[in-house]
Amino acid sequence: MAATGRRILAALLVLILLLFMNFYSFTEVRASTGQWIPLKIKIQRLSDDIFYPVVTSGIQKRSKEKINRTFYSHAKDIQKTDRKYKKQYEHDRLISAASSYYASTRPFVRYNNARLLSVSFIDESYTGGAHGMHYEKVYNFDNRSGEEYRLSDIIKNKEELQRVNTFVKKRMIDLKDRGRYDFFADAFESIDNRNGQYYFYDQGIVLIFQEYEVAPYSNGIIHLNVPYKIFK
Repeated sequence: MAATGRRILAALLVLILLLFMNFYSFTEVRASTGQWIPLKIKIQRLSDDIFYPVVTSGIQKRSKEKINRTFYSHAKDIQKTDRKYKKQYEHDRLISAASSYYASTRPFVRYNNARLLSVSFIDESYTGGAHGMHYEKVYNFDNRSGEEYRLSDIIKNKEELQRVNTFVKKRMIDLKDRGRYDFFADAFESIDNRNGQYYFYDQGIVLIFQEYEVAPYSNGIIHLNVPYKIFK
């Protein structure tokens, strides 16, 4: 009986050790500086001018696979669009002198810290005309669960939204007065809390305004920092 008890105790100790190792390896791991260890990410090429990121380590397997599927799916969608545009060009070039049509995308890691990951894709497309178009799509994740955060998960109610809108409009007016951007400040009413793009930074979020959304095309895609203290 004593030997059996020792075997059971040993098995329990091994189980506890394995659980501890899993917890230490994949959850709230800190560097010696006290900061969260960023996830390891590499960039993969799907086809010409279509790239996507792959999380290689730093989180649980299930969360990693969920996040990586999202990134790969985005790249595949752009690849499908690129093929459609190129097929359309084969028809259009017979009746016009348009340059080749295309769709492409490149990822940028915007934030990778404090259990949060923000990765944006700059999607570019051209189907004729004076210039191509760009759109920045951002994916924001909780590294522990793989859950994706929408802007409405961060700015949660009308009061917070109103404070952000007031701050953004004042910031637009200030930047326009200083000659930084040619904002359509008078026309601005509200950010799109349902479909708006953003990413995290240490003190808050960065709102993204697409081409033509709040300023002329020449101003490009615009990023505006909004500290948490403005709305929390």
